[in-house]
Amino acid sequence: MHRLSRRGLLRGAAGLAAGYWAGQLWEPGLAALAEALEPPAVVVAEGTNEDSAEVLLRAALAPLGGIERFVKPGQTVCIKPNATWMNPPHTASSTDPDLLRALINMVKAAGASRIVIVDRSVFDPPAMVLEVSGLGAVIEETGAEAHVLDRFVEPKSKYTDIDIPQGKAFRNTSVIKAAVEADVRINMAVAKTHIVVPVTLCCKHMMGFLENPPGLHTSLDQGIADIGTAPAIKPVLHILEAIRARVRGAAYGDGTDITDPDRVKRLNKIIAGTDPVLIDAWATANIFGRSPMEITHIKRCFESGLGEIDVEKAIETGRLRVFKPAQVLITPTPTATATATPAPEIRPTTVMLPEQEPTATAIPTPLPTPIPTRRPAGEEIIDINTVLNAPLVPLAAVIGGVGMVVGRRLVGGLRQQSAASLEPEAVAPSEEEGERSEEPLRARRGSSRAAGESSRSRSQGKSARPARRRKSSGESHDR
Repeated sequence: MHRLSRRGLLRGAAGLAAGYWAGQLWEPGLAALAEALEPPAVVVAEGTNEDSAEVLLRAALAPLGGIERFVKPGQTVCIKPNATWMNPPHTASSTDPDLLRALINMVKAAGASRIVIVDRSVFDPPAMVLEVSGLGAVIEETGAEAHVLDRFVEPKSKYTDIDIPQGKAFRNTSVIKAAVEADVRINMAVAKTHIVVPVTLCCKHMMGFLENPPGLHTSLDQGIADIGTAPAIKPVLHILEAIRARVRGAAYGDGTDITDPDRVKRLNKIIAGTDPVLIDAWATANIFGRSPMEITHIKRCFESGLGEIDVEKAIETGRLRVFKPAQVLITPTPTATATATPAPEIRPTTVMLPEQEPTATAIPTPLPTPIPTRRPAGEEIIDINTVLNAPLVPLAAVIGGVGMVVGRRLVGGLRQQSAASLEPEAVAPSEEEGERSEEPLRARRGSSRAAGESSRSRSQGKSARPARRRKSSGESHDR
């Protein structure tokens, strides 16, 4: 039989107390702690021209929990960039090569065993598209696998059929097989206008998984929402690139923010998160100046349950947060080794900058693994992994013990106040009120006494005569 030690007894009691009072006394402070522990659904990283694509990407992913939240060691990771158009880098036609390189390296550092780059090119051959866009060189140098397929000559074995259980316009479709076989998928879209739909962002970018994207045009808006619900190709992370965005005209072109500033804008933003609808809604309102409810396919995605469309509400509740790189990234503290003694361990130190635009010198490159340290308006961010790894049982015991004492006193005080409020208050009458109240009482008593005597006298008179008659009758009968 296991013997319970004193320490074990105290721990068990503390745990029970914490569990009980956590349910009974869920104060706003504890609710705020729970909100702080929960990462936002969407993060907007806003930088400057001095910030590299890697800096912006790290700034966007750090408050979400880092890439390690989405990629585990040994997994096969499918990355879906925009590798559709045969235009050079920095035109916002395809994914920025520097951004794809940064993401691949982060995924590799997280321990992915295999990385596949998936898309379906508009132009043939796909190898030429990858070469012109600069993405092919990145894929080759990082050791990733390219599965950017030709529209016409790819064998059927490159695709596979999937079901869409929640589909309203489409219940099944054929998609790139490598995407389905991966353990996790990351959707990398570019913020652009479009000639068919007003804007193409994260939700519409999912069409690149399809074997026959034009087939979706029979019911395009609902079709975009349907494929977004398909479990077989559902991404764990969405990344919207707005380092440069195409804000007018078609979704492709050779112009850059320097050569064609009316069409291509340098914005230095990356929006990332788990809610594609909220990402698209924020970008629609803040980049293109339109209401998300005006964009039919985004509205259909919202109605299909793919995410939240109310940007103002998301900001108020903390589901969407905006950061500058200097607010969430850290720099190492340099140390000197003047002697032969071992150097002390170098630990990252949080950079607390005043509220001003970040500069390139404040963020060296390459950066160490980012840790979220600040929220906008001076509020601090709690590193999710650090909190989850900390020994929280003693903290729970302390909170539970204090909560038990405070809770009992609060409940006892409320019960006493409730009981006191239910008892009627007895008020002693004054002497004058007593005399006035006694006079009617004496009068009523006197009248009642007189009425009683009169009633008794009448009843006695009535009962006397029958008694005499019974006596006379009895005497006669006896004789």
